[in-house]
This record gives sequence, structure tokens and C-alpha cells, in this order.
Amino acid sequence: MDEQAPHNDRQKKELQKQLDEFQMLSAIYCNPGELRVDDYGCIDNLTSYISGETDRLTTKLDYRFELPLLPDQKVQILVELPHRYPALEMPRIVIRSAVIPRDQERRLTDRIVRYIEEEVLERDEAYVLQVVGWIQDNFAELLAATAERKESKACPRSAGATTSPIVFERLWIYSHHLKSKMKRQTIIKTARDLRLTGFSRPGKPAIICVEGQQADTQEFWRTIKPLKWQKIQIKLCETETVAAGGENEMAALRHFAAGFREELFCADMDEDSDAEDQPMSMSLFMKFLDKHRCGYIKKELFGFQSAIDAPAS
Repeated sequence: MDEQAPHNDRQKKELQKQLDEFQMLSAIYCNPGELRVDDYGCIDNLTSYISGETDRLTTKLDYRFELPLLPDQKVQILVELPHRYPALEMPRIVIRSAVIPRDQERRLTDRIVRYIEEEVLERDEAYVLQVVGWIQDNFAELLAATAERKESKACPRSAGATTSPIVFERLWIYSHHLKSKMKRQTIIKTARDLRLTGFSRPGKPAIICVEGQQADTQEFWRTIKPLKWQKIQIKLCETETVAAGGENEMAALRHFAAGFREELFCADMDEDSDAEDQPMSMSLFMKFLDKHRCGYIKKELFGFQSAIDAPAS
């Protein structure tokens, strides 16, 4: 315990810097909607850890800016802080916009990393404000630079070449169990950041469904697969090609149009137990699947058919 104490003290200092910076950012970006936290419980957890009220860190501090960086269009800047930011780890800062292609968003992320590595000289102190200010001041140039890079890599095989079609994908993921609050938050946050729709059922067993563009569903899988699981696998992968620009067709293929959310399917909630420890009501789950036109997945998940799919006797 004595050997661990200096490490804990250093980590508490880093976390306090994160909270101090967030308070400063809240004062600067104080207009409605400019700066948001999805779960203020993360601030409570960090505060309790720093004060010694708890010895467990169950979450990371993450927040998002929504700033008018484009004409008539707000752009999201998503920030996720590892526990050892700022001194030992870099923040994850991602730009999201409905009008910026996903591959360009990735190049923007790479450019932000390069800026931190090359231009942020004092990394012992919090520097998200510096990075966000740099993005605001240089956003037009950043967009132009990343777009030009994309065009320079394009192969000019034919002047009349058509835009590649989009692949819609729905992944059904099955795990032995899902109880970790950090994993659950990562799943929800990643799905929403990638604009995927679907649901996550924590507990035992764990069932996750995500749907959207294939590039995004595969990025979701790459993000959650390395997390520590006893067992996790893709039970079913559904794909369908959509014409370029076919947003209406893409929307029609979605079975969970309301977004991504966590579902528990518990018939009777015990107030003294955690929700994920409650047994899943198979009846509620089956009704949920049927409501969302997904009765066919019952056989893949549990080995039996829906009443619609079962052969007549």
C-alpha cells in the first residue's frame, strides 16, 4: 500500500487539474449548449476519489463542445480525458459534424494529435483550452488541408467515375456478461459519437446491437473488442448496399430509429440491487425484438425461432 500511495497522490493531482480546467471552460463557454457533460456522475466520482471518499475510479471525465465553426452549422468537439492527463497521457479530442465525411474527421483527429505533440510545450498543465482555441482559430484551414490531402490521394482513373456506394451494417454482439460501469459508458458513448442506433443490454448475458454505416459499426467493434471480456463475439452481421447519398434509404433500413440506448428488460426491479444484476425478462425482450422487426434474431441468440419464422406443424 505504501508503494502505491505516491502513484495515487500523483493521479489525484492530475484529476484535480482536469476538474479545475473543466470549471474554467464552463465559465468561458457559458452560452446554452456550448459545453455539455453527458453524465455528471463522472465529476462526482472524480471528486470523491480526490477527497478520499472512494478508492475506485469508475469513469473518465468527458464532455463536448458545440460551436458554430461552419456557416449555419454547429460542430461538435468531443473530449475524453484519461486518468493521467495532462502530465502522462494525451486527451482524446475528436471533431464530429454531419457535413464532414467520416474519413476526413479521422484526418482532423490525426492533425489534432500532431498539434499537441509539436506545439503544446507545457504538458504538465491542462491544455484542452489551448487545443480548442487552436481549432476555433484555424478550422477553415484545417478543413481545407485535410480535404486537399484526400483529393491528392484519390486515383484519377476516370473523369466520370461515380461515388462509391455506402454499406449499411447491423451487428448483433453477444457477451457472457456486462457489469462494468466504465464498459457500459464506453459502449453508449462510442455508439452515440459514431451516430449509430441500437441498444445495449447489460447483465448476464449481455446483448449489443448497433446499426449504421459499415465504417462506423466496424469502428465501434474495434473500440469495444479490446476491453476485458470473458467472452464476446459477433453473432450476426447484416449488410446491405445503399446508393451514394441515399440517406432516406439508410434511414429506412434502421430498426432502432430513436438512437442508441441501454435497455434492461427487467419485469420487477429490486430497489436494493443494481439494475444489471436483475434477471432479464425474456418475455419483455421478445416483445422488444418483435416491436423493432428483429424477431429473426431469437434463433441466432438463443437457438429458437420466433412464432412467425417457425415452420407449420
